[in-house]
Amino acid sequence: MKLYYTHNHGKEYILDLKEIQLSGFKSFADKTTIRFEEGVTCIVGPNGCGKSNVADAVRWVLGEQSAKSLRGSQMQDVIFGGTLERNPQRSCEVTLVFDNSNRIFDLDVAEVAMTRRLQRVGEDKFESKYLINNQPSRLRDLVALFHGIGLGKEGYSIIGQGKVEQIMNAKPEDRRLIFEEATGLMVFKSRKQEIERKIEDSNDNLFVYRQRIDEVQRRLGPLAKQAEAAREYNEYAESLKMHEANTYIYRYENAENEKSKYKKDVAVISDKIIELNTKIELINRKIDENREKISQADFRLSELNDKRVVLSVGNERKDGELRLAQERIKTYRSQIEAAGEMLEASKIRIGEIDDEIALLGKKNAEDVKCVAELETQTEVLRSAIAALDKKIEVFEKLSDENRQSQLSTADELSEMKKNLGTLEARMEATKDRLTEIEGAIQKTKERKERLENELSSVRKDLKRLKEQTAFGMREFEEKQEEAREMQLTVNDFNQELFNANGQIASLRENLEMYISLKNRFDGYKDSVRRLLSISKTNPDVGRHLRGALADVVSTEQKYETAIETAFGGAMQNVVTPTADDAKYLIEYLKRTGGGIVTFLPVASMRPRPDSREIRRALEERGAMGLATELVQYDEYYYNVISNLLGNTLVCDNIANATTIAKKYGNMFKIVTLDGDVVATSGSMTGGSRGRNTASLLAHERKIQECKDSIAAKQKYIEKLKKAIADSEKAREEAEAAVDSLREKYQDAMGEIAALTQRETALTQQIAETVSDVETYEAALEELQFKLAQLKSEEENSSMSEEEILSRRQGAQAQLETQRSQCETFKEERVEKSETLRKAELEFTSRKAAIEQYDETVARLTVEKEELVKKIVDMEYERTATQTKLNGLEEEAAEKELTEEEKAAVQAIVDEINALSKEKEAVNAHQLALEEEKTQMQETLTKQSDKRYKCEIEISKIDTNLENMRARVEEAYGLDYEGCLPLRKEDYNVEEGVNTITVLKRKITMLGAVNPHAVEEYQYESERFEEMSTQRDDLQKAIDDLQAALDEIRGEMLRIFNAGFEKINENFKITFKELFGGGKAELQIDYVEGEDPLAAGIEIVACPPGKKLTKISLLSGGERALTAIAILFAILRSSPMPFCILDEIEAALDDANVDRFASYLKRFANETQFIVITHRKPTMNQADSLFGVTMQEKGVSKIVSVKLAEVETKLGAGTVE
Repeated sequence: MKLYYTHNHGKEYILDLKEIQLSGFKSFADKTTIRFEEGVTCIVGPNGCGKSNVADAVRWVLGEQSAKSLRGSQMQDVIFGGTLERNPQRSCEVTLVFDNSNRIFDLDVAEVAMTRRLQRVGEDKFESKYLINNQPSRLRDLVALFHGIGLGKEGYSIIGQGKVEQIMNAKPEDRRLIFEEATGLMVFKSRKQEIERKIEDSNDNLFVYRQRIDEVQRRLGPLAKQAEAAREYNEYAESLKMHEANTYIYRYENAENEKSKYKKDVAVISDKIIELNTKIELINRKIDENREKISQADFRLSELNDKRVVLSVGNERKDGELRLAQERIKTYRSQIEAAGEMLEASKIRIGEIDDEIALLGKKNAEDVKCVAELETQTEVLRSAIAALDKKIEVFEKLSDENRQSQLSTADELSEMKKNLGTLEARMEATKDRLTEIEGAIQKTKERKERLENELSSVRKDLKRLKEQTAFGMREFEEKQEEAREMQLTVNDFNQELFNANGQIASLRENLEMYISLKNRFDGYKDSVRRLLSISKTNPDVGRHLRGALADVVSTEQKYETAIETAFGGAMQNVVTPTADDAKYLIEYLKRTGGGIVTFLPVASMRPRPDSREIRRALEERGAMGLATELVQYDEYYYNVISNLLGNTLVCDNIANATTIAKKYGNMFKIVTLDGDVVATSGSMTGGSRGRNTASLLAHERKIQECKDSIAAKQKYIEKLKKAIADSEKAREEAEAAVDSLREKYQDAMGEIAALTQRETALTQQIAETVSDVETYEAALEELQFKLAQLKSEEENSSMSEEEILSRRQGAQAQLETQRSQCETFKEERVEKSETLRKAELEFTSRKAAIEQYDETVARLTVEKEELVKKIVDMEYERTATQTKLNGLEEEAAEKELTEEEKAAVQAIVDEINALSKEKEAVNAHQLALEEEKTQMQETLTKQSDKRYKCEIEISKIDTNLENMRARVEEAYGLDYEGCLPLRKEDYNVEEGVNTITVLKRKITMLGAVNPHAVEEYQYESERFEEMSTQRDDLQKAIDDLQAALDEIRGEMLRIFNAGFEKINENFKITFKELFGGGKAELQIDYVEGEDPLAAGIEIVACPPGKKLTKISLLSGGERALTAIAILFAILRSSPMPFCILDEIEAALDDANVDRFASYLKRFANETQFIVITHRKPTMNQADSLFGVTMQEKGVSKIVSVKLAEVETKLGAGTVE
């Protein structure tokens, strides 16, 4: 068969589909070859014989990957599955053979065989193979060759009954897909979807890049600071090396000269200290004598105060009772006066009520009499009006009858003269017409009843579906909202997880810093730090000490400053078990030049218990607690803690501290939460503390806080991860439910649309039948009336003209008399109605007044009774109040104090004043002594400090020299000789020491320095720049893809509009040719503002003799033939090399099948048709006929017949 096909280069080629070979494909168990000849080829056979498997085989070779489209559940279902007689096969194969003599395929061979093979390679594994001329190929290459000549699984190479139903029943927006395939948009649509997928993927990648860039950017800030700190550290360290080397050189060369000067100062200061101690001892004895005097005075004052309190309390109680009685007397008098006024007012009101009730009774009697008279009058008037109404009604009825009689006689007279001769003929014709109409009405009502029954059934189904759809829509929206909320929840949890990870990283950095500070013994002076460091590595040293004092004690954060202040310099002390351990460590320090350290031997230190006074002070305002009770420590260290913190009170602020110290005579030490101190000497220490002052007690607390925070955050992160997983699972379940509900909703909406269309059609048909019935009934009624008139005319036609005229004149005279009498009755009725209205108004008014009278009298009576009762109660209360008043006046006279009671209190007060003056004098002397003692103690302290400083300086010279040697050797690996190359001439050692301190402080303030920070910062900066460039490139790619997407959308719209217009024009032609007339068109259902690529397609058709309507309102056969007309229009617009039609005419009746078959024959000049059918008219148009049989159950066989050869032989008479 020679088919001319226009290739995409514009040149026409001859295409010949020569044969199809099947082996093991579905029911074709044996190798089967079907060779196609010229003309229309039909494949026929009974239902279930495997005819449609031929179409499935072609679709499979064309690249179909959906098992569902091949009427299976999985792809291996296409392999012959076996029967009772045959075993299943392990593979299947289909080959399409084309004539390629004109090189329509871009292959240099005369024939092209396209093969697809599916083979079992394991228990549940299958392998697909694609071959072109028996050479292995890829699916992509095979599909590309088919697309190059206009063939493909998604096109119109294969058209089944489903395609016809899709055109007939699809919604406009779903029907668009059919025309997109027909206009060749699927390639563009695939490209569009690919671009959209790339845009979506690129946006996802862009989001990831942005997150990574943000993460790097967040790290760059801290890294920049760390890098700057590392650079500063290197500069400081280099400068520190130079200054420490020069300081060591200077101290090494000048140590002995400096020590001799301090030794002379120590001898002079020691003499002064002995003299001061002697004077202080003398003052202490005097102070103790004064304290004894003050104690005795306090005891006597306490006794006198107790006695005075007892007397004063009794006197004050009497005085208070007197004042209370006087107030109550005043109140009672006021109550008696108020009661008198209220009694008088109540009596006046009772008189007013009696007068008001009498007046109301008189008026009520008049109203009752008037109401009785009015009631009688209204009854009389109503009876008269009713009688008049009856008279008027009778006369008006008689008048109407007379007027009607006059008109009737006139009409009868006229009609009698004109139509008397034709009455019988008209009556006979009317009776015939009545019989005819009654029959039509009966048939129409029966048809209406059938339509209404069907409509009722449709509406029930429609109501049920709508209720289900409404419920499903609510469930869909709920699930959609649930999915959206789950996504938001996941996003929130992810953000919280990100924040928590950042917080853990920060906490871990802090933890490392605090551990580093603790391990370096940061905050301790050099000698202590060195000793503690050595104890960690030297067991001989470590077993003689327990650690620094700060290591064995702890307290709450708010007390740290107060406790450290209370400990003072002892925070730098080292705790040892015994004095021998302390001696050993002192000798060790001397041997090694380790400096001076103060030791606290647990066994040797004496506890200092808290005094009674300090425990009493705990009740004072601002007192927070005893220092010994605000710290936590092992009982082993009780002696040390009690010795250092005993008799020390912690107070909230300096104001309360000074108040307590003054009240208790500075008998104990007080420290505040801010670190201020009030000493037992009366001295006060305080002021501002540096913001960066290190807290030795805080190190361990901060480490533990960091660990606790990290553990809590890690638990929180685990909860977050579980919550994220649960939320993700819930979101996926909700989305799956949304998809399922959406599919159900769409299916239901399709059913609703079909039922709605049927409902509309039925409603229209019922309306037409109702209209027909009404028309018939109106005609029936008209004919019956006409028949009655004719009968009346016939009966009256025998009356003479004189009798009719006489009757008419009598009726006229009687009418005039009736009119006159009726008018008289109407005027009388108006007068009586007005009188009745006025009487009813007055009756209503009087009746309301009578009803109001009873309510008013009842209200006034109740009020009077309440007033009488109130007067009795007030009289009783006034008498009782007067009795109480008399008793209180007598009681008040007895409450006044006597002169003896007043004198006894005054005597005690005088003695207290005298004793207080004596105590003040002793206190003044005591303060003078303590002031003198304080001055001497301050002088002693200063001298002791000076001596201590000198001793320290002597020790420091040796210690510093050794420390400098050890420091230089440890830090730089240099001894004295090694430092000389770094020597600076004219080096100022004092400035150098200050510079060293400053440099160390700067290094300390830098904290833990990351030595690799500079390299890390450089690496992250380069990474940031690289990712920023990649992000920009990605954004540009997205913009380019978006531009390409816009371009392809425009191209799709242009191609679709052009192809659709061409199909529409062809449809108008094919519709007329298939239907033998009529008209039809395709319409794009475009809504302004919506996507034009999503606009639906409506089919409007007008078969011969019918109105133009949508396809849904046509009959089933008309709809199927219209859909086939569209398919032929598509094939005419875009001719296929070959086309397989799979029972598409199944829904047509025999007449329409004849039209289809004839048209198919005409169309076969343009496209090669392979028709799978079981309709005889289609078979009659076939040039070749293949029969598919199942001689063996489950196995298809092919039988072929060339009809042209058969006809030729029949014509020649050579066929037996």
